[in-house]
Amino acid sequence: MDKAKLISTWSAAGSPGRTTIALALASELAELGKNVFLLDADTYAPSIELLLGLVDHPAGLAAACRLVGQERFDLEQLQRLSTRVAVGGGELTVMTGLSSESRWAEVSSEKLDDLLMVAGEHFDYVVLDVASPTADGLQTSNSSVDRNAVVRWAIGYSDYVVAICAADPVGVSRFLEAMVRLAELKPTGQVLTLVNRLRSSVLGPSAKQQIIDSLERLGQITVAGFVPDDPVAADSAIKTSLPIGFGRRSSQAKQSIALFCRTQILGQRSKLDVRLAKRANR
Repeated sequence: MDKAKLISTWSAAGSPGRTTIALALASELAELGKNVFLLDADTYAPSIELLLGLVDHPAGLAAACRLVGQERFDLEQLQRLSTRVAVGGGELTVMTGLSSESRWAEVSSEKLDDLLMVAGEHFDYVVLDVASPTADGLQTSNSSVDRNAVVRWAIGYSDYVVAICAADPVGVSRFLEAMVRLAELKPTGQVLTLVNRLRSSVLGPSAKQQIIDSLERLGQITVAGFVPDDPVAADSAIKTSLPIGFGRRSSQAKQSIALFCRTQILGQRSKLDVRLAKRANR
């Protein structure tokens, strides 16, 4: 990609909130004035169109890949096959995923690469929502396309891989196992672990520290951020077809994702960092 920074959201199997985080990160970047392209590249369970309530939308990823194969894909086609979505004070360009998971063979890593070459020239950030499985060799008898090649390509070429870990014992165990497979793919970008749905009802009042200690001790994994469980904001997001917290500005989940976006993706210093620096100078 020429200009845009590529961010992929990925996780272990299960439902740790990967798509919710992808949509929220893209929306926070857009609200901060960045030109953002959000692509649903999950070849197993695409769901961004459902979260945004996009009933009547362009053909999306499958049509884009078909045009790439015909060498007819350009910015005009990208815009035609995408939907502009208002998020807070910003706007996202969203390309929805496959209409059926059975069409996964239409999406190859080579076509995705060409598609994102076009996007990379015209956007500041490209956010990919990708599936969990990374194993190779999963093909059909009538196609040479590897179903998980898109995931491996995204992990290999992303500037940031946001790895989502569910904040419960099952989620942490699955995450540790999945991170071993992730490391085998040798990602060239920065892997940022984001723990989602943190709550004391599962691990007690020291839940955050328990997860930090477990991931560090068992996987040498440093946590880059936590998103607290916020069921009211999550339910409101589904009801209103908005990214989490955008219909409820007091949402702790939204505030945590916004902080993660500013400090980990944009490299801005947090208010606490600034206060500590001022105190040190004094």
